[in-house]
Amino acid sequence: MDEGKGMADNLTRVALFGVIGLILAASIILAVQFIPILEEPPIAEAGGMLIINVTDAPAEELEELFLRIDEVLVHKAGGDETWMDIAVMETEPFDLLLLVDTSMNLAVGDIPTGKYTEIRIHVDNANATIDGVEELPLSIVANGWLKVKVHFTIEEASVTSVTVDIEVNPEPIVNARILHPVVKADVKYVLVPETHVRATLEQNYYLWAENDTVDPTPFASENTSISDVALTGAVLRLRLSIRNIGTAAWSAVQLKAQYSINQMDWDDVGTGEWLYSDGLGDDGVQIGIGGLLLTGSTVPEHFVESALTVTIIDIPVDGQGEWDICIESDGAISGETYYFRLVLSDGTSLDVYSEYPTLKTVT
Repeated sequence: MDEGKGMADNLTRVALFGVIGLILAASIILAVQFIPILEEPPIAEAGGMLIINVTDAPAEELEELFLRIDEVLVHKAGGDETWMDIAVMETEPFDLLLLVDTSMNLAVGDIPTGKYTEIRIHVDNANATIDGVEELPLSIVANGWLKVKVHFTIEEASVTSVTVDIEVNPEPIVNARILHPVVKADVKYVLVPETHVRATLEQNYYLWAENDTVDPTPFASENTSISDVALTGAVLRLRLSIRNIGTAAWSAVQLKAQYSINQMDWDDVGTGEWLYSDGLGDDGVQIGIGGLLLTGSTVPEHFVESALTVTIIDIPVDGQGEWDICIESDGAISGETYYFRLVLSDGTSLDVYSEYPTLKTVT
């Protein structure tokens, strides 16, 4: 081989490899530039639970005052001031005048820690019964927004209860069909972790099912009401759960089921229109762990055919127990909506009712 030609070929190969190297290097640089940068997952913001209740003062000139509330907002103070929605629990019209000397859960939600300065409640519809004339429509001041200045603090893992008192002024209702109430609020700190250690209980999920097997067949999806229930002889299975949102385990108690047509006056199941029924399970026997049907349930509790339930199986902090309750209609009111709940054996309410199982009877 000619030595000069061999050297030239070598130089050509070196140059070619150099070009290829530069291309590869550039490709690597470009690839690095276009590798997506994965952001750190957002850190969950600390928060606590807010419960908003509603109550009323007497208004003798009125016979009924029905309100439908479709939105509740709270205002968080600070450098980045914001308004946030709180889920409304009672979406059907209710008679405010039945809330004298009592209250009902209006809205419940988990919100960030911090200081809050105002609550706004939107009344979508209002009507009154005056002198026997029903459903007289009312106009509502401020485009339906009831505003209450109230200062409260949400601490981490705490439960704060705000009771909004809607004091009705009957004069503009009677004379001009205008709803113009005075609204004020009272704050109660149900649970502050540094000073209280106890179980805090939230009734949160339910499911209506057919009494066809030990593990029943659902009539509808979770947290969904059913309708056209027979007035007598309708045997139903109710799966119902309670979550422990407190700071200590829940143990050594018995429960009973209750029903209502207005979420204010409650009767024990086993009396009146709703009785316990002999279902396709054994009263007091624990549900199988594989038979849990509700979102988040961790503790299988018991099959219930009578009051009181057997003593609960302990529910730890952040745990959720699930019960299977068999009931039967016995002269229920035609076309009526019924609400159900669990309470302690002495009738004491739980801390929070995020969901009430509901059904409507046949017309």
